[in-house]
Amino acid sequence: MINLELDLGYLNSHYLIGTNALKAYQGKSLVKIMELEAEKGNPRAAEFMLKITSKPEELTKLLQLVNPQNRYLILSNMNEDDLMEIMQYLKPEELLLGISIFTLDAIIELMMKLEPECLATVVLEKMDPEKFLSLIPEKFMDEFIDSDKIDRGMFLEGLKNVDEFQLQKLMENISGQPCYDDKDSIISSLSSFHDDKLLSAMHQFEPKGKQQLILGLLINKPELFEEFSPEAMTFPFKNMEKDEVLKSLMVLETKDMLPMVEDLPKEFMSLIATQINPDMLSVLLVKNFSDVIANCGIDF
Repeated sequence: MINLELDLGYLNSHYLIGTNALKAYQGKSLVKIMELEAEKGNPRAAEFMLKITSKPEELTKLLQLVNPQNRYLILSNMNEDDLMEIMQYLKPEELLLGISIFTLDAIIELMMKLEPECLATVVLEKMDPEKFLSLIPEKFMDEFIDSDKIDRGMFLEGLKNVDEFQLQKLMENISGQPCYDDKDSIISSLSSFHDDKLLSAMHQFEPKGKQQLILGLLINKPELFEEFSPEAMTFPFKNMEKDEVLKSLMVLETKDMLPMVEDLPKEFMSLIATQINPDMLSVLLVKNFSDVIANCGIDF
């Protein structure tokens, strides 16, 4: 039984249930009260479930759902799956309150579970690709270069963004001999390499050259940013303050943030879900949780 402070005045005036009867019903469930009243010939009580189905806001008033304590009492009796259903109706900033209880390391782990497109959105809202590349270790750039989404044509286009000095250093790394060729000649030479040799050459760029190459790839095909691993995309956030990381998540939509709160302890889930709009909670209770309504009782 969920003992709520029901709107006794509303039960009295709207459902014509007298004060003495209400005292006798103390501790009984709301549905049981209506059943007993219907047996006495109370027509409004007999239509209770039908009425709140068509006008959920009436349930809001009856259960005093504007009172956060009442919402919490109801929600704390739901299981984790039910609470997740409720939380899909919260705003991103409301879900963020739940995420904020985690440590910075835990938040970054949760970020890694985001869809690549969503995680890329978070990163690129915080910094441009050039800044991002300057903050990540070279190993993450090498992993990106190995993506099967990048073909030789993309590499040859991306090379146009690499300056002549970096291209000369690349050719010196490949041949072991000084290179004084101009940019166009070097790119022409690289275009004669077969696929495996060209890919190997891309790995022989020095870090600055890799940054320029990858920027060229992203300029031509921005969606390739999603080919960075979650570990790479979250790496720059490790040196940020927790509040700064949380603010970065505000670019996400509710549906994208939901996986980040599903591991919250149940009591915190209930607390976060309590932020739901009272009328929306009424709609959901009527639509999906009639058993919860049945368990609400009078608490004087």
